[in-house]
Amino acid sequence: MGEKKKIVAFCCENSSYKAAGAVTESSALDLVDIVRLPCSGKVEIGMVLKCLEKDHPGVLILSCPVDNCKYITGNLRAKKRVEMVKKALQNAGIDENRVHMDFISSIDTYKFVNIVKEMNDRLLNTHPVNR
Repeated sequence: MGEKKKIVAFCCENSSYKAAGAVTESSALDLVDIVRLPCSGKVEIGMVLKCLEKDHPGVLILSCPVDNCKYITGNLRAKKRVEMVKKALQNAGIDENRVHMDFISSIDTYKFVNIVKEMNDRLLNTHPVNR
């Protein structure tokens, strides 16, 4: 039997990646594979779908707060792409809640932990195979 797949978290290096780096609670970090991006706006629809295709239970896109993007509108671009992914999943009959986007600052370690744990709990309740 293969290793249990984790949630993939695409993290903006200017915000959520820094928050993740400051997390000391390993139980939350054990639930995710973190992918560092220069900006959440670099997340492509295909990247998210590929993660789900490879049997990851869920995908998080963690962006910098609205109106605080180093690249001006990267986080808004990511938000539009997440909306498109969710619509495509819904049209395909796949639970759109397997993809979640949130906005956090570089000092929001507590929020990072909560987002990861909440996503994991949601997935366990809707996809018990991932236990």
